[in-house]
Amino acid sequence: MRKRVFKIITMIMIILCLSACGSKKEDNKPAYDLGGKTYYNTVDDYGHDEHAKVWFGKNGTFVLNDSYSGGYVEMSGTWNLSENVCTLEVDKSDSGISKIIFEVEDSNTLKLKTTLQGSRSDQIFSTTKTSGSNSTSSNTNTGNNNSGSSSSNSGSSETKPEETKPETDTKPKEDTSSKDVPCTGLSAPYHNYWAYEGVKNWDLEIVKTPANTTDKITYKSNDDNVVKVDENGNATTVKPGKTTIDITCGSQKLTIGFETRSKTPTEYATLWQSRRTDVAEAFLPNVYFDGKGNFVFKENLYAGMGEYKGTYVKDDSHYTCKVTSAFEGFAGDDVKEIVFKIVDDTTIKLKTQLCMSAPGDLFDLVP
Repeated sequence: MRKRVFKIITMIMIILCLSACGSKKEDNKPAYDLGGKTYYNTVDDYGHDEHAKVWFGKNGTFVLNDSYSGGYVEMSGTWNLSENVCTLEVDKSDSGISKIIFEVEDSNTLKLKTTLQGSRSDQIFSTTKTSGSNSTSSNTNTGNNNSGSSSSNSGSSETKPEETKPETDTKPKEDTSSKDVPCTGLSAPYHNYWAYEGVKNWDLEIVKTPANTTDKITYKSNDDNVVKVDENGNATTVKPGKTTIDITCGSQKLTIGFETRSKTPTEYATLWQSRRTDVAEAFLPNVYFDGKGNFVFKENLYAGMGEYKGTYVKDDSHYTCKVTSAFEGFAGDDVKEIVFKIVDDTTIKLKTQLCMSAPGDLFDLVP
């Protein structure tokens, strides 16, 4: 009888050990899968429906859109995930940013750890579109403190105050309100700024260290015909050109570059080719703009199918194409308008659903 009981106990212990090992092995599986998901900034500082969002491709690429008071910027490149830290290596952007870091809170929530033009460090990105419902006091701060510190939220939870005895120490406290606090550092989110002409009161977001310094900060544009800067660090663009802005606070000095760009760039003939990897290179969609208002979009080169022709209008952010003729008898032959968003000088993004091409497809400028 004792032997039987001993065998039963031994079998139970073996089963428990195997179960524990299996759980441990399960815990070692990757916790997060970002590929194919879009995350939206839950803080809307600028009144846009989608203030900022980032899309992660399953092939390791990403596209991040960011709005700010002076305009809009799009960044693209590659991403990789190590434990709960997602690193974005920026390949194409006019922002001057080369790397973006996110902390992965869970599969549907990311915390930004890099200050962008419109999004701040520690703001939350979620797979669910919101309008600031998840924001905290630190996230809604639109001032110049870009340190990303979360210490200001450490006392957000309510606790019952402890009963304390009245202080008996009658020694007067030292008055520090009149003491000078020297500035020890100046920093900016970008080395080089740019904006289109006509932008007014764009906050350069210069950060002083420490924040309570008593030294006065001053701004000086080295060419007021390109950009003017007021005493509060707000820039107003004037005419196209490049210059620098000098910032001084006490003994600290900082110089940043600034470019004002024309809203009506000179038009010239260009050819753009799709970046898709699931189509043979010989059949990649491409679009040709002749610089005179006419376009030809060969959306499927196989057997000459899918060719759109018509006229187009270009502004500082889009190509809008009016289709006057299309190859009949295939999906998409009823399309009347095709829109491309200008990502940067060498990249445009399709915004219209066609036969082979879909919204979000990127096209690169062919040299």
